[in-house]
Formats: sequence, C-alpha cells, structure tokens
Amino acid sequence: MKLYPLLLCTLLAACASEPPAKDPSEQASTTPAPAAEQAGSIEPKGEFALIDIRRSQQAMDAITDGKPDTINDILKSPNDFAPPVLYLMSAIMFDNNYQDQATFWYYAAQLRARSDANKSGDETTHGAVTKLNQRFGQRIGPYSLSNPDRLQAIVGQVLEWDSQQSRNYDPRWVALQGRDVLTETEVNFAPQEKWQEIDALTRSQYRQGLEQALAEMRTRTPE
Repeated sequence: MKLYPLLLCTLLAACASEPPAKDPSEQASTTPAPAAEQAGSIEPKGEFALIDIRRSQQAMDAITDGKPDTINDILKSPNDFAPPVLYLMSAIMFDNNYQDQATFWYYAAQLRARSDANKSGDETTHGAVTKLNQRFGQRIGPYSLSNPDRLQAIVGQVLEWDSQQSRNYDPRWVALQGRDVLTETEVNFAPQEKWQEIDALTRSQYRQGLEQALAEMRTRTPE
C-alpha cells in the first residue's frame, strides 16, 4: 500500500496555484524540494515505514472531508498531532474569522515543525517546513505583521505554552518529507534523549529571531 507522507503533497498541490507568502522568520533558501513534491505517493521502507502518523493523517483527512467536530477534537489534545495538522487547523480558523487563534496555532505549528526538522540529519526536511510556512502563511502572515505588538504577544504565548507541554506525536514525521525517504531505509534522526534539548534550543533561537525581526519592522514603521 502506498502511503502519502502526512498529506503534505496534497496540501502543497492544493495551494500550488497561489504565490507563496513571505514570512519574516524564514530566510531565503536554496534547499532542494522536499520529497512530497517529487512524487505523488511514496512507499516508505525500513525505519521510515515504522513512523507513526496515523492519528495525524486521520485528523487531516477528517478536516479536508469537512467533518465539523474535528477541530474541537484536536483542540482537546493538540500535543497528539504533528505540526501539519496545526497548520491546516490554523487556516480553517482564519477563514472563519478567528484570526488571533489562527495566528497562535500557525506559529505553534511553525515552531514545532522547525524544531522537528532540527532533529533530522536530512537537511532537505527544512525545505518542507519552508513550504508549509509559505503556503499557510499567505493570509496569516500579513495579518500578524500588521500589528507587531500583537504578534509579539501571541508568539510569546506560543513559546510559553510549548515550553510547558509534552509532545505526544512522532517528530520523525518530518523525515517523511525529506530526500532520504526516497532512497534510504534508516532514519537519520537525533536520539530521543536529545529531543527536549533541541526543542528548548529552537525556542530560544525562535524568540531571538522574532525579536530581531520586530526590531527591524519598528525601525521602518513611522511613529
């Protein structure tokens, strides 16, 4: 049975007709395209086939099928779902005029996706995170940047919330988005005892990047 890598290829295809939005937290990248864009479907082998994405996949399928209770179910246990679920949920919230809630979950998804990619030894996984940020930041990005003080407050809440949570999903979901899944059978990933350390370091870097971006924005904004 062929497995779609966490529906990412479907999500990107659905957005392919729209130009990507610029996100101030993302740097220009020459990272090769993620595996999800290179193949319509992939049959993971070896350790890749053992990565458990079932609950996240089911949630994304339910959202795209228009099942109304899915988002409420996700909000009851958001730590059980991989970042692409949170990205998709943020887009649905924004479309239904819950802009600040959407902003929170968009940046929570971005933070977690970035820290998961930081655990991967396959550098091309960062390309998948960049694509997710570009596609799902198309509307949330301009909204959040229109009010730097609000953005700073919301991202501060994201960082505080994430620091107090235990992530229950498998962070190796991101390995399914890199080039290695096409050719390898072993997942090049940091050992589990290093995951919390990487998460904490990513939060610190994320905060520093935000503060720098906000400072630059404010110097360009007339009083």
